[in-house]
Amino acid sequence: MIYRTTHLGNMAQSGVLKVQRSFTDTSSGSITSESDPWHTVVEYSPKKSNVWTSGLAGDRILIGADKAVIVLQDWKSGRHALTSLWTGSDVFSVVMKPPRGPRQDLVYAGCRNGRVRIFDLSQPNVAALAAAESKKDKRATSTLFRGIGHKESSVLGMKCVGDHYLVTSAMNGEILMWDTRFVGNEPTKSSPESSFAKPVLDIRGPIQEQFSKTLFDINADETLLVAENIDQTISLWSLSSGDRIRDLEVKGKVGCLQFAPGQHGIWTAVEDQVQFWGLDP
Repeated sequence: MIYRTTHLGNMAQSGVLKVQRSFTDTSSGSITSESDPWHTVVEYSPKKSNVWTSGLAGDRILIGADKAVIVLQDWKSGRHALTSLWTGSDVFSVVMKPPRGPRQDLVYAGCRNGRVRIFDLSQPNVAALAAAESKKDKRATSTLFRGIGHKESSVLGMKCVGDHYLVTSAMNGEILMWDTRFVGNEPTKSSPESSFAKPVLDIRGPIQEQFSKTLFDINADETLLVAENIDQTISLWSLSSGDRIRDLEVKGKVGCLQFAPGQHGIWTAVEDQVQFWGLDP
């Protein structure tokens, strides 16, 4: 199954998200082209909104839209239910715990304003509580979590680590890790930043250049983090200590990077090259 956002949208047209299945046999390792047959499984367009990002989590699809995160539940059955959760800021990144273990109903929405909003779908009135936030209703803080975010920089990427941790990256290059069990309360008028919790790891602070996306990945054992830099290198950090372990000179602009599944190494796309960097055990 392959899913892709067809376009963001514009003033005259909303964005569209399509989930499409390819009928091409890829068992031989062939790459599916645009001319190959596709079957659209789900097509959704939010009313008067861009589609900034999307993600799959079991039978749920998360859509980052204008000032909201939209959850399509039970989408595989064709009878999906829609829940729209107000965030107050455009949603640039989304992630949800895998459908197993504890806290599997938490939805994380990384926003343009630098905050990460966390919604608990197990709460029967979570959508009403999110809507109440827009009206500054006192009910709004009863089951909605606060406290995670980046000051004055949009949240571009997020990944869950274990049952209770979240790694976030911002447009200013900052990368932080949070314990989602300990978050702040509603900000006060005198100190709007007081609601931010203290990250358990400050992996990388802000840098001068602004990223269109701050690329990072976490290995399967959840012990290492790799991220792009601005000097044609990528760096490895320890997720237990936050220490910078190693720099690799990729000699170009990194388009994407990923720890190799089942291999001790990292795949990177650097300009017109695909590179594999082996890591000693």
